[in-house]
Amino acid sequence: MTELQNIVWKNLEGIQLENEFLSVVVLPSLGGKIASIFEKKRGVELAAQNAGDFYRIPEWGDDFSLYDASGLDEAFPNIAEAVVERDGKEYIYPDHGEIWSSSFGWIREEEGVRLKYRSRRFGYVYEKKITLSGNQIILDYDIQNQWDQPFPCIWTFHGLMRYEEDMQFLYSDEAERFENVFESEELGRVGERYDRVNERYDFERVPPKKTKAMVKFYVDGKLENGFCGYRYPALGVECRYHYDAEKFPYLGVWITAGGFRGDYNCAMEPANGYYDNVKIAEKNNTLYYLKKENPLKFSLQIEVCDLKNDNVR
Repeated sequence: MTELQNIVWKNLEGIQLENEFLSVVVLPSLGGKIASIFEKKRGVELAAQNAGDFYRIPEWGDDFSLYDASGLDEAFPNIAEAVVERDGKEYIYPDHGEIWSSSFGWIREEEGVRLKYRSRRFGYVYEKKITLSGNQIILDYDIQNQWDQPFPCIWTFHGLMRYEEDMQFLYSDEAERFENVFESEELGRVGERYDRVNERYDFERVPPKKTKAMVKFYVDGKLENGFCGYRYPALGVECRYHYDAEKFPYLGVWITAGGFRGDYNCAMEPANGYYDNVKIAEKNNTLYYLKKENPLKFSLQIEVCDLKNDNVR
């Protein structure tokens, strides 16, 4: 049984979903961001937290780096800013998309909350329903293009999670190679590729705090298994994502160990384009086109559980 109540989270109105296992806070005015994932058995917060006392409310098109980076939301219709021609017109795709800076309408439903946003600039309707089921958070999405022309876009899960030095990333066995997409001391130039096991960088760990590192990489190529996650040995918990890899075959990983504004967080980011920028995805023949007659409907499950002994590498 899930209990729902209206709360104030820092300076914003929020909705709290709570059951025996989890307490989850959703902020409709910040893109339906999940601001908190609190595991009740051990009293552990898993979502990356806003270190300040309040959230600044962004305007459409603002620079993402000027605002708080915390919690779990989505980057849509892009991550990196781009100018795209569509139907003979130029459209500015803003930094990290427009979901994170948009206010959603919402209604309570049995066992959860449904949120909705209508894009005036791009002509789509974006809905997501958030529910709890035991130790899982279920995110159900329905994105519909209301214009006749296909909409070029990328959907990326942008879930910023707690950073711990001893944490471990969980991948399926098919994640054998990685491509660096952000120049850094740790991974070198953009485009460098590495085997999963190599002498330069450990893709299953985060850089230590003292490094002040900031890295981003993708699994090299498509995945067929929609699974990834985090293991927190010292906290005694894991957080696992389950999703449709046929719709989201690409997986990016972002980590800042103090290298970005002094923040400490990380994100495993299933995506349907490779990678980040609609222009790059178009060049790589991986750009998704949302068609009026074919809405993008899918689910992502976030499982919070005890440490598992299942030999996930």
